[in-house]
Parts: sequence; C-alpha cells; structure tokens
Amino acid sequence: MTPEDIELLKQCEGRIVAIELTSGQQFFAEIEIVVDQPPTPDVFLLRVNREPDGAFSAATEHGESVLLADIQRIALIPGVAYPDV
Repeated sequence: MTPEDIELLKQCEGRIVAIELTSGQQFFAEIEIVVDQPPTPDVFLLRVNREPDGAFSAATEHGESVLLADIQRIALIPGVAYPDV
C-alpha cells in the first residue's frame, strides 16, 4: 500500500470502502481500526454486501484482521457520502 492509501484507510475508520487484496480478491468492508505499527501492521474490518437498494449489510457476523501488506489498494465507493474524508 502507498502511504496515501494507508492515510485514507485511517481516515475511513467506521466507514465502508472497497478493498482489493494482492491476491486479486475484491470486497466491500467497514473499517474498524487500523494498526499501522510493527510487528504486524494490519486493519480490523467487517466484510459487507451491497444490497440492490444501495444499502450495506454485514456479510459475516465476525470481523477479521488483514495485514496491510496483503492489501493492494483501497477506494472510496462512488455514490457513498464520506464526510470529512
């Protein structure tokens, strides 16, 4: 991830973004907390689905941790309001 992506990720705590992993997997996720410190910089997130009406709903009941090194990029989702980002 670029330093800009890491900064955007931190600004999006509590918000939903699109994530692409280095494996090519893509998904939407609500960012819970970003831990940008050694030994394992990572992000805690909850995967979500986008409903036909544009609303988001939890895809799982449990959050997960993803290493920042495993994230290729993140992106804001068009049509979603991001105050203060």
